[in-house]
Amino acid sequence: MNRLSYFASTAALSLVLLGLGGCASTRLDASPAPRLDTQAIWSVAPPVNNTVTPYAAGRVQSQLAALLSTHGVQHVLLVPAANPGGPLPIDNGAQNERAALAWARHHQARYALLGSVDEWEYKIGLDGQPAVGFTLRLVDLKTGSVIWSGAASASGGSREGLAVLSQDVLNDLINRLLPAGGHGA
Repeated sequence: MNRLSYFASTAALSLVLLGLGGCASTRLDASPAPRLDTQAIWSVAPPVNNTVTPYAAGRVQSQLAALLSTHGVQHVLLVPAANPGGPLPIDNGAQNERAALAWARHHQARYALLGSVDEWEYKIGLDGQPAVGFTLRLVDLKTGSVIWSGAASASGGSREGLAVLSQDVLNDLINRLLPAGGHGA
């Protein structure tokens, strides 16, 4: 193989790989991080599942609890899932969130992490790319105020799993909530 054809084939391969890498995308928006007490009790409610995927909310709740722990939160409580009234919990989001806040207050939590799972699927196509979308809100249970919020969505590459993509995106959101250096009050 001569030098020119080697350069041409290398350049063509680089363009193909660059094009394939462009198939993945991420969008993340979040409010500024408040000063938080990582020694306090935090509760993580099951997010509202706005997808057609059963158990997506439970998976996300577990990932959020684990990620908070890895970011220095000492006490994380998982709010039990509400009992849905039917096969699809349509319009139960606000009711379930009120119940989660009451549960968190009863268990003396300082903060409640609430949110939604808006996308959790493999996109139909040649390679079946994973796609996730989330919103998160942190409520200060002393005041009842939302003190932080964020939204993120991403589509991944064809060789990436939903759990990996979800963990990456949720970790990016938690990094916005609890930036490096911690906030322990």
